[in-house]
Amino acid sequence: MYIRWMSVSIVMACMATPAWAAPITATDKIVNAFMDLDSNHSDGVSQGEYRAMVEQRMNVRFKEMDANRNGEVSAEEYREFWLSKKAQWYRLER
Repeated sequence: MYIRWMSVSIVMACMATPAWAAPITATDKIVNAFMDLDSNHSDGVSQGEYRAMVEQRMNVRFKEMDANRNGEVSAEEYREFWLSKKAQWYRLER
C-alpha cells in the first residue's frame, strides 16, 4: 500500500509541472527581469520604477569611471575605464 501511495504521490508531483510546458525563452527571461522592476506589483513598470533602475546603474557606472572620486570624470579616467571595462559594460564580449 505504501509503495502505491508513493507512486501516486510521484505522479501527482510530476503533473504539477508538466513536461510538455513551453520552455522559458531568452525573451521570456528578459521580460521577467523587466517586470521585476514593478516594485508596487501593479502588473506594469512605471516611469518612476524604470528611472530608479537607470539611476542606480548610472551611479554604479559613474563610480567605476571616477577613479579619484572627485565627482568628475576626466578624459584620462574615461580612457582607462574604456580600456579596462568596455567589454563588461558594453557587452562586447559574451
